[in-house]
Amino acid sequence: MEPKKADRSYRIAVMPGDGTGPEVVREAVKVLQTVAARDGFKVELAPYDLGGDRYLSTGEILPTSILDELRGFDAILLGAIGHPDVKPGILEKGLLLELRFQLDQYINLRPVILYPGVETPLKDKGPDDVNFVVVRENTEGLYAGAGGFLRKGTPHEVAVQESVNTRMGAERCIRYAFEYCRRRNLGRKLTLCGKTNVLTYAFDLWERAFYDVAKEFPDIQTDYA
Repeated sequence: MEPKKADRSYRIAVMPGDGTGPEVVREAVKVLQTVAARDGFKVELAPYDLGGDRYLSTGEILPTSILDELRGFDAILLGAIGHPDVKPGILEKGLLLELRFQLDQYINLRPVILYPGVETPLKDKGPDDVNFVVVRENTEGLYAGAGGFLRKGTPHEVAVQESVNTRMGAERCIRYAFEYCRRRNLGRKLTLCGKTNVLTYAFDLWERAFYDVAKEFPDIQTDYA
């Protein structure tokens, strides 16, 4: 038996981070608390000062002790990562990507919604026309961090950045997208966006996995873009 809403409680780690992050998170917390009060569930918020300022003052990015604590939360509310006084890549890899890999946050979910009364450059389009969700794999591909330099610092320098794609990684992302599409129940259509004509190995794997998983969801229309 599922608990009643009034009995539900969620522990959320709050990381304002850098730049506009603190401002955005501050307002997001207000929205979260309003929704919790309206729907009758509880939220327990725990702040964490991870980001550029902490790195500059202590040299720490994501201490192991904090990572272990984060595993016990229901969710993480993260603002933004990236500090003008920190070399690009240090915080992004050491905090943002490390959280993704260690907590296996393999889904990047991006709703695209045109709200009533909001102008759009798209001709003759309204809220009923712009309402979809982008599901992106969040831990593989170029995010895997595979690659390196050859003859670095010379006129003949070569940089290689490899895209790593596994059947397991692709399939679990695709299956999540199908299940989400079924729950959402708006049109019941799922589009695979790829580049099989150029990225012939990675997207061949993705396309085959997509149509294999699609067999489990005959009620959902599929296409490729």
